[in-house]
Amino acid sequence: MRTAFYNGVSGLVAYQNQMDLLSNNIANVNSYGFKGSRAAFSDLLYTEMYVNTDERARDGQTAEAAGENPATIDSDGIHLVGHGIKMFDSDLVMRQGSPLPTQNPLDFALVGEGFFAVQRPDGSIQYTRDGTFDIGLQGRNGYLVASSDGSFILDGKGKQIKLKRDPETKLFDLTQLKDTIGVYTFSNPYGLEPAGGTRFRQTDKSGEAQSANNAKEHPYTLIQHSVEQSSVDLAEEMTNVIIAQKAFQFSAKMVQTADQVEEIINNLR
Repeated sequence: MRTAFYNGVSGLVAYQNQMDLLSNNIANVNSYGFKGSRAAFSDLLYTEMYVNTDERARDGQTAEAAGENPATIDSDGIHLVGHGIKMFDSDLVMRQGSPLPTQNPLDFALVGEGFFAVQRPDGSIQYTRDGTFDIGLQGRNGYLVASSDGSFILDGKGKQIKLKRDPETKLFDLTQLKDTIGVYTFSNPYGLEPAGGTRFRQTDKSGEAQSANNAKEHPYTLIQHSVEQSSVDLAEEMTNVIIAQKAFQFSAKMVQTADQVEEIINNLR
């Protein structure tokens, strides 16, 4: 019964973690440029138990007839008994979000591969698909910044984008922004590390960021006056929530049943 108890508890923890992940996806269904995640599960430790395959063979029984899974029995007759599951990782879902027209010249939607580079106040570089930008002022100079926190948006050379003023109107010239904004690609974008919100950090798995601005064939299309909507499919996420809830309830029932059996055994002593 201890094995059943541990299996149930591991299921409770794993599916609670999945529910947290799904909740984050649903909460960001209206976040521009957001990329959802999905849970990845794996088996926990196995306990080796001896199975007398010779006696079973003399009785003419197969592993299936004896109620055993042949995939868990090796050539030495060792039966592997599992001890539950765990959510060991979360995989990014790099699904393309639909462009949403905004009529704002500081909004840009990426269609295809690539990320915008964002320089945070501490100097670190993060990457995002959120193209809602603004103008940040430093004295009389204007810079293109992220509307969420004022971080600098970088160009294709990794430099801050300083906006030019029209000599006649003295207003900032936004006509060349589309060709100035840097777009960066990764050899494995699924290896990026979420940094909160719609931001990502470069990792060894993702590879180094490569500027795609000067590539012979751009792997992206940049649409001004639009933003990319969240890639989260609400119907799909709600279906996954129901599945996770049912699995959580099943695990809870397993723990309850194991506890009741232990109680009965203790009362028999």
